[in-house]
Amino acid sequence: MEKLLAAPPRDPAAQLPKPPRPISITYPFSTDEMLREHYRSPWEEVRIGRILEDLDSLAGYVAFDHSEMEGETTRPPLCVTASVETIELYSSSLNLRQDMKLTGRVVWTGSSSMDIQIDLEQAGQRQLTALFTFVARDVLTNKSHPITPLAPRTKPDQERFCERQRAAQQRRAARQAAAGGGGQLHRALHSLRPEAERWAEQLLATAKNKQDLPALVAPHTLLMSEASHSNVFVCQPQNRNVHGRVFGGFLMRRAFELAHATTYLFAGCRPLAVEVEEVTFKRPVNVGDLIKFRSQVLHTWVSPDQPDQGMAYVQVQASVTQPEKRQSVTTNTFDFIFKYALETDEHGAPLPPKMILPSTEQQALEVARVFGPGSEREQQHNPALARLLELEAARC
Repeated sequence: MEKLLAAPPRDPAAQLPKPPRPISITYPFSTDEMLREHYRSPWEEVRIGRILEDLDSLAGYVAFDHSEMEGETTRPPLCVTASVETIELYSSSLNLRQDMKLTGRVVWTGSSSMDIQIDLEQAGQRQLTALFTFVARDVLTNKSHPITPLAPRTKPDQERFCERQRAAQQRRAARQAAAGGGGQLHRALHSLRPEAERWAEQLLATAKNKQDLPALVAPHTLLMSEASHSNVFVCQPQNRNVHGRVFGGFLMRRAFELAHATTYLFAGCRPLAVEVEEVTFKRPVNVGDLIKFRSQVLHTWVSPDQPDQGMAYVQVQASVTQPEKRQSVTTNTFDFIFKYALETDEHGAPLPPKMILPSTEQQALEVARVFGPGSEREQQHNPALARLLELEAARC
């Protein structure tokens, strides 16, 4: 290891392109009882949180494998998880008695970053797709390190490469736009359309009435603080990677399990995971760090395909807290979507999901950013919430 660290960094001009090389991991659940026990959930299904942890581990191995050069005498890069763009679950549950396979491969490379796609298959069908972005850093200077270029050969691989190239350009433009603003609240405010800002103001006004006049606001509303939970723990050495940092997958698993529990308490029945939204790893987490997870239900709506199912958008914020320094820094924000069975009336008709009202300006801006007018998820407005805002506005 000391020899490798003392070696010079790689010359970008000497990086020869490599074709995609899929790497697979098989879970022999049908024959391995010990493995089944390790992945067993209380509902006799595969524990999704464990799979999320494995996704990050496999993506890291794929990144390392792509960066490794046989016979190389230069210093290899340090590849770290920068973000998880999305994790889509095509099945509500995974069978604990059927074999399963994870396959990861590099689908795009830039000058110092790469995108890695991971697919999960069970019973001959794709059950999950995840997309990770890794960045390469010099292990000594922490500066950007050149990545081995990818050489896609088949037409599907070339099309996927071009698609991810466009996504990388959009990411770069978004980073530049964010760098030009002030703090997080300032950027959130100035990225909203005027109608979304007004919608956020209406949400806050209605929440204020809920706080001050609870008997006069619709009883099926909840303040976000009433649908929120947290936990705190110290990061242990068993959760570190080869570079001594805490696994991003471990943090993702802990965040998912807290979000699942929060939704369970909110819905009154077992929720099913649907999607993991984009995750950005803002700073590393070290062994010994005191980390706090706080989860909250941001928004609810009725499933457009299943009128008896409610949908909950749950956000988990991870913060590293240093009591000695009186300091707390946000490291990650995780967004999850769950579905759950709606309660029914005396005739068996599904009741609308409880409406969530933000408790602070920052919460209102976040909800408006994701679900307000002009957002990608505008169509997932809760109609009952829209009517409530109209009534409250008319009253004022």
